[in-house]
Amino acid sequence: GVTIMSTILVTGATGFIGSHTCVELIQSGYHVVGTDNFCNSKPAVLDRIQTITEKKMDFIKADLCHPEELDQIFQQYQIDAVIHFAGLKAVGESVEKPLEYYSNNITGTLYLLECMRKYHCYRIVFSSSATVYGMNNPVPYQENMPTSATNPYGYTKVMIEQILRDLCVSDP
Repeated sequence: GVTIMSTILVTGATGFIGSHTCVELIQSGYHVVGTDNFCNSKPAVLDRIQTITEKKMDFIKADLCHPEELDQIFQQYQIDAVIHFAGLKAVGESVEKPLEYYSNNITGTLYLLECMRKYHCYRIVFSSSATVYGMNNPVPYQENMPTSATNPYGYTKVMIEQILRDLCVSDP
């Protein structure tokens, strides 16, 4: 299992959920390495995390769609697990810019998974979305329900979940 002082890479670390997760991990004794490209967040969030935790978090500005930047992170740190929040997330915008959403969310995740494999890091928590349960499943959603989507953002989450399932079959 993952032990205290394990090094956890948090992608999308300065986003809303990512930053809150970083605070909880740091306060629980983990070594957190954060990364973000600031396309939906601001560097000032790093100061807020430091104020709350009274610790300076290791942070590297990087874009998951640039594999050489990911490679640098995995070279610099012994990453034990990844919590993956990075991705474009606006449903309406995804309808206007589907190619950008598919390219960013899926390509970024594929590069992340390839880098993890290269550096023998086999633990990931993926932040999906309730949108993957589509319009026909009753609340409360359960993970064994069929997935579907109604917009490009939702489809990126459905596709990434499938990629992760397929990867687990090939390499548990």
